[in-house]
Amino acid sequence: MNRKAILLSWRESILGLCFFLILVLSATPAYSGDPEWEGLSGDVTKGQRLFVQKGCMKCHTLWEEKGELGPDLTRIGQNKTLLQLAGLLWSHSPKMTELMRQKGIQRPEFTSEEMNDLISFLYSLNYFSDPGDPIEGGIQFSKKGCIICHTVSGKGGRIGPPLDKYSQYMSPILMAQAMWNHGPAMTKKMEEQGVKRPYFEGAEMTDLLAYIRSMSGGEKEERIYTPLGDPRAGEKLFVEKSCTLCHAVPGKGEKIGPDLGTVKLNKSITEIAGLLWNHGPKMWAKMEEQGIQAPQFRENEMSDLLAYLYFLHYMDPPGDPEAGKTVFQEKKCISCHTVRGEAKGIGPDLTRLERITSTVDIATTMWNHAPVMEKFMEVGKQEWPRFEENEMRDLVEYLRSIQATRQEK
Repeated sequence: MNRKAILLSWRESILGLCFFLILVLSATPAYSGDPEWEGLSGDVTKGQRLFVQKGCMKCHTLWEEKGELGPDLTRIGQNKTLLQLAGLLWSHSPKMTELMRQKGIQRPEFTSEEMNDLISFLYSLNYFSDPGDPIEGGIQFSKKGCIICHTVSGKGGRIGPPLDKYSQYMSPILMAQAMWNHGPAMTKKMEEQGVKRPYFEGAEMTDLLAYIRSMSGGEKEERIYTPLGDPRAGEKLFVEKSCTLCHAVPGKGEKIGPDLGTVKLNKSITEIAGLLWNHGPKMWAKMEEQGIQAPQFRENEMSDLLAYLYFLHYMDPPGDPEAGKTVFQEKKCISCHTVRGEAKGIGPDLTRLERITSTVDIATTMWNHAPVMEKFMEVGKQEWPRFEENEMRDLVEYLRSIQATRQEK
């Protein structure tokens, strides 16, 4: 199967999977406000349906397909947190409103639950990896030394088991799980054979699986799709597998290894799996030094753990209230809103909003009321404020700090 055929099959399958895969994630309760866990709280499958039902598909497409009016949201939202995604929606609101008006498309409104589901879906798009390039994978199979120990379609060494059984899997997670479980033994064997231990970057692991699939006649077999992992189950595994004895997330736990709450891990699951493999020897040595048994994973446990690590940065860390105060002034929010009830503005006192602690509610309110605000700003000849990077996060933190001070009084 050539790369184009694999890519088309993959895209079609992923769109279908969003509807009928049994995602444990979708059954988890919405985020309750507990600061100890602010992981993925929306329902990805509902978010996918909303993307169609609310008319987003009329302007935007996914996975590198050119949209009629708007950009590919798979790429534009890459590595963005919830508030950064909300900031993008806000910043481009006037342009979107105008284009929808020109095309006769009604601007959708969202409930907080719907906004949560939609943003969760957009965030999850980069969870899935590209289907891979089998030609590049063949190059890596030789370059990484895999061919010395393993066979694919009868070609290669006989030291390790044949890799043909992985040809059915569309996701590299199960292969990554096997590589982790047998990692210490594999590393020892490579040392004995004088084989340099391979490192994986970017899509190399995905390319390798694409090569195995193409060489093993996998297109004739039933495809096996690994379901989207459950980050809440992954959080429990993170404790049960003793990961907390070396890593903190976020800020809580030991710091023998890096604090994963500060490390940018919102990469694709393939890239995260590659990182686990790359750092395996160092982690195994440290675990042996600490008297910790290297954990083994079975069934969908690796998928759940990777989902936890991926969605760890979905919610924003606390912002800088002082920087937020500057944003509030420089973006001229103060011209319409007050924050202490000291004067009557056109808009409400933002610190008196009952649910300001919910970032999703803030994003929803800003989106739904944007058209009204656009009119006021047009009359007042004010420039539409745009939020870059963490400006919205800092603004929210500033408003929360004032609200907290008022409640204490």
